[in-house]
Amino acid sequence: ILGSIKNIRHQVSVDDNVLVYYAGHGLVDPDTNEGFWLPVDADREDESNWLLTDRVRSQIKVMLAKHVLVVADSCFSGKFTRSATRGFTIDPDATGYVPALRRLAAKRSRTVLTSGGLEPVFDSIGNSKHSVFAKAFLSLLNANMRVLDAARLSHKVRSEVISYSSQTPEYGPIPEGGHDGGDFLFVRK
Repeated sequence: ILGSIKNIRHQVSVDDNVLVYYAGHGLVDPDTNEGFWLPVDADREDESNWLLTDRVRSQIKVMLAKHVLVVADSCFSGKFTRSATRGFTIDPDATGYVPALRRLAAKRSRTVLTSGGLEPVFDSIGNSKHSVFAKAFLSLLNANMRVLDAARLSHKVRSEVISYSSQTPEYGPIPEGGHDGGDFLFVRK
């Protein structure tokens, strides 16, 4: 996982946008208070192949890409947002919508959308092949017909997820990640 993120880091330029989507297991070490992603081959008793989320953060911080959004669908993924100020949303019906989007697009962003806070999250509900979070995320992207900023998407995802589960998605700048006030924009093609 880290190798793939490093490869992307070396391939992108200031004209690029990067979306990193991680779906899997995660945990916070209660002794060190560090967050980890646990790849599919991870052994819960052996930390040697756990991925420290701070290592992901450091790779994202130095990426040249204009906008980077990490979407983390795992238990305890809220560790990514700790110390972060919360994102804001733009009313798409406001007269300043397009100028506001231009300002967000012009500024560098390093943000994260998590499926929950410092809590376990549901892998799936009912017969769905997706997690509660992934189902809401995909549904909202598929229904979108205009430019959608990640802050507004996160607000909608959060509303959907808390309606069907006890987890609470979070969104905000990646602390010490090089965020400069911009936002990731989804544009339907």
